[in-house]
Order: sequence, then C-alpha cells, then structure tokens
Amino acid sequence: MSTSENLQRAEAVLATEGMKRGLRHAMGVASFKTVYNALMSTQKNTLRDISGDAFEELMHDGSIIGIAYAYPQYAIDAIAPGSEGKWNKERWNIYSRTYARLNTALNQTSSTLAGVVDGIAIPATIEGIASKVDTVEEYYASRVSHRVAAELSGVGWRGRHELIIHPLYGPAIRLASVLTTQPITRTPPLNQSCEGCHACEDACKFLKYKDKLKNYREQCRRYLNYLGLEDEVCGKCIKACVKEGKHAASFNL
Repeated sequence: MSTSENLQRAEAVLATEGMKRGLRHAMGVASFKTVYNALMSTQKNTLRDISGDAFEELMHDGSIIGIAYAYPQYAIDAIAPGSEGKWNKERWNIYSRTYARLNTALNQTSSTLAGVVDGIAIPATIEGIASKVDTVEEYYASRVSHRVAAELSGVGWRGRHELIIHPLYGPAIRLASVLTTQPITRTPPLNQSCEGCHACEDACKFLKYKDKLKNYREQCRRYLNYLGLEDEVCGKCIKACVKEGKHAASFNL
C-alpha cells in the first residue's frame, strides 16, 4: 500500500473504534526518529526497550501514530465543583471515572491499530502511578511521552499547562501511540499557540508559579495524592482552558 493508503486505513480503524465507544477522536503521524530525539534521555531508553528488535528500522524510516480520544463535556463540567477545599468530590469523580474509561478505550484501540499496521502499541499513561513513586522523575522515567508524539504529529499544540491542545477538543483529550515501520503519510505540527492566554495558570497555583517553584511537576504529583480521587487526576487547568481560555469559543466537546 502507498503511504496515503496506509494513513487512510489507520484513520478508518480509529474512526470505527471511536464510533463503537461513542468517543470523538483525533490522530496524527510523526517520524519515529524526530519523536525519539525530542524525548528525555530516560524516556529514550524506555522507547528503545519498547521497540525491541524493530528499533533500528524504526529509526531509519519508522513512524509514531498518535491517537486521542476526547472527554465528553459532562466530565469536564464535573471537575473541581464547589470552592477551594470544599469540593464535591463525589461529582469530581465523574471526571476521574471518565479518565479511566478513556485509558481503557485507548489501550484497546491502540492494540487494534497496531495489529492493522503491523506495529507496536504504547498504552495510555498507567493509572495509579503517582502514589507508587517517590518523585516525579521516577514517573517520567517509566514511560514514553505521548504528548511529544501528539505535538510533533499535529494532534495539537503544547499549551502553557504542558498539555496538548486539540483545535476542536482543547486539552480535554487522552493519548496513546502506535509505532510502525510501514510507510505512512506524516502529518505536520500545528502552527498555533496559546498567545496571551493564562487561564490555566490562573486556575492552578503550581502552574502560576512554576518558574519560581523548584519543581512544580513534583508539587502537582503530591497534590494528586492529596486530592484522593478515585484516580490520580485533577483537571482544573483543563476545565479552565476549555471554558475560560482564549480559544474556548472554538472548542466543541
């Protein structure tokens, strides 16, 4: 098959899998080597291990397919209901459960897609990891960044909250990836940005003062544990971006 035919085939698989689950989706394709070179050193080692015997072929001309499923609007609305410290955590857990649901859907879909393109699936971020590590650095070392693949493949652009912002779904997406050595048309990064928007930083003190904090990501990890929701999630920056950000009028969940 040609590169464009393989892209169409991958898009068709994602569309079918998304329709089965009633989930809106997005996809992009980046050069494996480009993504590999953009990762942290520890994540490069993880990606090399995942690639196994296919690593050299992937580095030569392989690709990474980034896939995304979008949250439904009701899940975003359920984030941080109430005032600081007096939240309705029962309602907030609607978002937490949807997070788990999207992870499961992504894992199943990436596996299906990998079978079609003779590739290797990299599942969505493992749930329950923040409380099992002592530092955020341990967390990053144990996985490959789907955000890098999504950014370089044009799924979305990198926001001030370090999440990927899709033009239609905003940052309300979960990600997974698939490695393939099959020839496939690649999709370019998006030429968009947050411009002067700071909605996410206004919603999160760790983001707001990230340049002053020694390690704001570690503070975020500890905060997830403190919240004690059913899964290690927060989402306040996502809700602020979707509902109050500069691009909010363009988003449609």
